Amino acid sequence: SNGGGPFLGPGLKVGFQGLLHVEVFRQRLLDEFDLEAIVTPPKVPYTIEYLPSKSYKRPSDLPMIEVIEDLIQWPPAGHRFKVMEPVVEVRILAPVDYAGNILELIKRKRGFKMETKPVDEHTWLFTAAMPWADVVTDFHDELKTTSAGYASFDVSAADPPLVEANLTKVDIMLNGEVVDPLAFVCHHDVAQSQ
Repeated sequence: SNGGGPFLGPGLKVGFQGLLHVEVFRQRLLDEFDLEAIVTPPKVPYTIEYLPSKSYKRPSDLPMIEVIEDLIQWPPAGHRFKVMEPVVEVRILAPVDYAGNILELIKRKRGFKMETKPVDEHTWLFTAAMPWADVVTDFHDELKTTSAGYASFDVSAADPPLVEANLTKVDIMLNGEVVDPLAFVCHHDVAQSQ
């Protein structure tokens, strides 16, 4: 597909099971075919609800609520809207020695409804609701790093599956023009540092 536009050219949409798989894929492309790969953030479905506005009147034939995955569809500046992001329940099993590190990681990844429960004298179960976007990007790798490889986790649907979030789209510009495939969504409070 030509999802890269004029800057990146034709490209492929490929799914990976973690950053390690991405790095292996990139390295093999480079070693075997002398090709550089540009990896963009994974797509997450966001629900956009448009709000009434005096400065912008949304056409009546367009829905007031829509689900978008492609950030080209993100509402432009000046539109009033709220964003609902998908949330999952994360369950982590890890040695109690890493409890502080794991709780800090969950907090850094905007986790909420955190609970801990001892499984036995050496292992704890950590549960939390967490935005899917924070889990799908690099949570697995960071969890393995923070627990010296001893933690494991799984995810399931959360209740409710969507929560309102203060998110913003961050565009990346090249030579003064926006490169849409490199855009990503993050929490408004950390947009500048990202």
